[in-house]
Amino acid sequence: MLSAFTTSTLFLVSYLVYHYHVGSVPFQGQGWLRAVYFAVLVSHTILAVLIVPLVLITLTRGLKGNFDRHKRIARWTFPLWLYVSITGVLVYWMLYHLS
Repeated sequence: MLSAFTTSTLFLVSYLVYHYHVGSVPFQGQGWLRAVYFAVLVSHTILAVLIVPLVLITLTRGLKGNFDRHKRIARWTFPLWLYVSITGVLVYWMLYHLS
């Protein structure tokens, strides 16, 4: 859990530094692909913002040994975190390999 948290934190920092220097990259795809891209991007972005407090709460409860409360929130945190991770790779792939 700590390794996943550390890796995700390092990725988030590198992502923010990169986009601070490069800015945004417009999606060039057209038609139905554009609609799919933006649907995935919007859901990814919203859940990426929401996952941060969920991860922090889940991690804190686990580290404090409050395992009953940890398990209750981890049931939501893990699948959302997994979705954000997978859709992040998908957004990157669509942006740089399909447009």
